[in-house]
Amino acid sequence: MRGKADFTPKCLPTGIGSLPHLEAKEACEVVLRMLPEIPFWPQLAKRSPRENMYWQYSENLPGVAFEEERLFIRASKGFSAIEKFYEAFLSARVDLFSIGESYAAGFYQFLKYEEQLRKAWALKGQITGPISFTLQVTDEKRRPLLYNEELRDMAVKNLLRKANWQESVLRKFHERVIIFLDEPYLSAFGSAFTSLSRQQVIDSLGEVLQGIHAFTGIHCCGNTDWSILLDLPIDILSFDAYSYSSNLLLYRPQLKEYLNKGGVIAWGIVPTSEEALEIVTAETLLRKLEEVWKDLLRESAFDLEQLLSASLITPACGLGTVSQEMAIKALGLTRDLSRIVREKYKLAS
Repeated sequence: MRGKADFTPKCLPTGIGSLPHLEAKEACEVVLRMLPEIPFWPQLAKRSPRENMYWQYSENLPGVAFEEERLFIRASKGFSAIEKFYEAFLSARVDLFSIGESYAAGFYQFLKYEEQLRKAWALKGQITGPISFTLQVTDEKRRPLLYNEELRDMAVKNLLRKANWQESVLRKFHERVIIFLDEPYLSAFGSAFTSLSRQQVIDSLGEVLQGIHAFTGIHCCGNTDWSILLDLPIDILSFDAYSYSSNLLLYRPQLKEYLNKGGVIAWGIVPTSEEALEIVTAETLLRKLEEVWKDLLRESAFDLEQLLSASLITPACGLGTVSQEMAIKALGLTRDLSRIVREKYKLAS
């Protein structure tokens, strides 16, 4: 955790990652128009399977293979490939772990807007988190990488270097860089269908987080054991506040300790389903968010000024599965809600 003195976003808006656009230029211009304070580079899975959240970070892994739209890792790879991978990992050259343009057109297009990037408050990038990656990606026998120690170790280290490469590139444009770890599969923690221990979560996330120099966040769009995440060395906890606020508030003592250490909460209050986006407005979302804050502030340990200073406003999740029209509406609601909150509570810098 980098410390609150360095990172007080005061309810500025940003996004999670994915958009439904097919053209990188159009997607980047939408982001920069709607969320100029903390723009993010857009992931465009509809453009190519290579841009989905698992394929996108698979380059460099020894044994990586594709079968139609299935990504898997062959365990029966040569020693030479493994040795070269670890040599690259231990070197100081993060460029060896760059993401190719065919895997992240949005990232490369994003870098073309130098003037806007330099004017921003911060720049945001993202990777798939190690828990979700190693549960979703399998070996050739369809066994998740999480349960193969050798493959899991390489996958986690590959993700770390992908994050390091991103932050090194983004830092050329801005000193304040944020890297989110997107972890949808953390909602499987405690499930009867997944053998995932608390220690596995802590070890995998901890290895990546401790190796990133930028401000770090974890995004989980479902419910999970929030005490694990609140105890990790992260700067931002990002969650679906539209659906799961009451679940997070069950962890008030841990939440207060997290805020006292300088942690920030990204309130994903803007829904990301077509049905909800059809009916919500910035005003209705403000009332919903203020009800959550009011509930939290009933505890005398919480302070409104501290909470507002340590908050971001975001969509509940990525927007890659909705229409372009609804994605633009969601980003517009995020922008408008942030503006209303900042004006109401006099948070403008």
